[in-house]
Amino acid sequence: MKREDVKNKIPGITEEQLNWLMQENGSDITREKNAAAALQTQLNSAQAQLKTAQDGLKAFDGVDVAGLQAQVTKLKADMQAQADGFAFDSALNTAILGKKGRSVDAVRALLDLDALKGSKDRTTDINKALEDAVKANPWAFGDTQSAGYPNVKDGGAPNHNPSQPDGILAAFSKLNPNLKI
Repeated sequence: MKREDVKNKIPGITEEQLNWLMQENGSDITREKNAAAALQTQLNSAQAQLKTAQDGLKAFDGVDVAGLQAQVTKLKADMQAQADGFAFDSALNTAILGKKGRSVDAVRALLDLDALKGSKDRTTDINKALEDAVKANPWAFGDTQSAGYPNVKDGGAPNHNPSQPDGILAAFSKLNPNLKI
């Protein structure tokens, strides 16, 4: 708004009234310019964010989201099955060792592992299956000999001193006369 335009529209306006009117008009214009500048800044920021988001989404063009979700679901199921398998193996091996199984692998071969894995009460069923295996195959369970060696009879007499020295013993005694055999 121009001062001349106001004087032409309002013919009896005083200079003081005209100054007040121009000052108020200037305040209104300044306030609206500031608001417009703030909104323009917000608009520019939103447009920059939109551009960044659009550029980021271009990387996913052609990606099958449903297929990825199916893969994630399958991997979760596989991981759960593997964790269940580890838990079953640990429980079974501990139970076999608790029953003094001589070989974990040999005892496992005697059991119906699929039935035990599918059992609702694994602990009870494992114990029952091991009890049955102990009765049917006692050789697979029990303590080993105290020294860890089998007691096998070979026909010889322990601590036997021959009355007639053999050739090797005679030669050894001749080379080592001070050694008592």
